Amino acid sequence: MIMDHNIIVQKAWEMLRLFIDQKLSAYNLLPETFTMKEIQQLYEAIFDRPFAPNNFPKKILEQNVLERLEKQFTGAANKAPYLYRLRK
Repeated sequence: MIMDHNIIVQKAWEMLRLFIDQKLSAYNLLPETFTMKEIQQLYEAIFDRPFAPNNFPKKILEQNVLERLEKQFTGAANKAPYLYRLRK
Protein backbone atom coordinates (compact mmCIF):
# COMPACT_ATOMS: atom_id res chain seq x y z
CA MET A 1 0.00 0.00 0.00
CA ILE A 2 2.73 2.49 0.90
CA MET A 3 4.45 1.89 -2.43
CA ASP A 4 1.32 3.00 -4.33
CA HIS A 5 1.15 6.55 -2.94
CA ASN A 6 3.38 8.09 -5.59
CA ILE A 7 1.39 6.39 -8.33
CA ILE A 8 -1.90 7.59 -6.85
CA VAL A 9 -0.66 11.18 -6.59
CA GLN A 10 0.71 11.08 -10.14
CA LYS A 11 -2.62 9.81 -11.50
CA ALA A 12 -4.47 12.54 -9.58
CA TRP A 13 -2.22 15.23 -11.14
CA GLU A 14 -2.84 13.75 -14.60
CA MET A 15 -6.61 13.75 -14.11
CA LEU A 16 -6.59 17.32 -12.78
CA ARG A 17 -4.57 18.52 -15.76
CA LEU A 18 -6.78 16.62 -18.19
CA PHE A 19 -10.12 17.89 -16.89
CA ILE A 20 -9.14 21.33 -15.56
CA ASP A 21 -10.82 23.25 -18.40
CA GLN A 22 -13.66 20.84 -19.11
CA LYS A 23 -14.97 20.63 -15.56
CA LEU A 24 -13.78 24.07 -14.39
CA SER A 25 -11.99 22.38 -11.50
CA ALA A 26 -9.46 25.16 -11.03
CA TYR A 27 -12.07 27.73 -10.13
CA ASN A 28 -13.13 25.69 -7.10
CA LEU A 29 -9.63 26.24 -5.70
CA LEU A 30 -9.97 30.04 -5.83
CA PRO A 31 -11.91 32.45 -3.61
CA GLU A 32 -15.29 33.76 -4.79
CA THR A 33 -13.65 36.76 -6.49
CA PHE A 34 -10.13 36.64 -7.90
CA THR A 35 -7.74 38.41 -10.23
CA MET A 36 -6.41 37.12 -13.52
CA LYS A 37 -2.97 36.87 -11.92
CA GLU A 38 -4.35 34.49 -9.28
CA ILE A 39 -5.83 32.26 -11.98
CA GLN A 40 -2.53 32.26 -13.86
CA GLN A 41 -0.59 31.36 -10.71
CA LEU A 42 -2.97 28.48 -10.06
CA TYR A 43 -2.64 27.13 -13.61
CA GLU A 44 1.15 27.46 -13.46
CA ALA A 45 1.20 25.51 -10.18
CA ILE A 46 -1.02 22.74 -11.59
CA PHE A 47 0.85 22.39 -14.89
CA ASP A 48 4.27 23.10 -13.31
CA ARG A 49 5.29 25.51 -16.07
CA PRO A 50 4.98 29.23 -16.78
CA PHE A 51 2.35 30.64 -19.13
CA ALA A 52 2.86 33.74 -21.27
CA PRO A 53 1.29 36.66 -19.38
CA ASN A 54 0.13 38.34 -22.59
CA ASN A 55 -1.72 35.26 -23.97
CA PHE A 56 -3.03 33.66 -20.80
CA PRO A 57 -5.92 36.09 -20.05
CA LYS A 58 -7.13 35.82 -23.65
CA LYS A 59 -7.24 32.01 -23.47
CA ILE A 60 -9.06 32.04 -20.13
CA LEU A 61 -11.61 34.64 -21.25
CA GLU A 62 -12.31 32.63 -24.44
CA GLN A 63 -13.85 29.94 -22.23
CA ASN A 64 -16.66 32.43 -21.52
CA VAL A 65 -17.13 31.23 -17.94
CA LEU A 66 -15.89 34.32 -16.11
CA GLU A 67 -17.73 37.49 -15.28
CA ARG A 68 -15.65 40.64 -14.89
CA LEU A 69 -16.71 42.73 -11.93
CA GLU A 70 -16.67 46.51 -11.96
CA LYS A 71 -14.92 46.53 -8.61
CA GLN A 72 -11.15 46.40 -8.87
CA PHE A 73 -8.63 44.79 -6.55
CA THR A 74 -7.41 47.44 -4.12
CA GLY A 75 -4.33 45.80 -2.59
CA ALA A 76 -1.87 46.68 -5.37
CA ALA A 77 0.41 49.71 -5.54
CA ASN A 78 0.28 49.78 -9.34
CA LYS A 79 -2.77 49.82 -11.62
CA ALA A 80 -5.50 47.85 -9.87
CA PRO A 81 -6.47 44.66 -11.75
CA TYR A 82 -10.09 43.73 -12.32
CA LEU A 83 -11.75 41.13 -10.19
CA TYR A 84 -13.50 38.15 -11.78
CA ARG A 85 -15.90 35.50 -10.60
CA LEU A 86 -17.33 32.34 -12.10
CA ARG A 87 -20.40 33.04 -14.22
CA LYS A 88 -23.60 31.68 -12.70
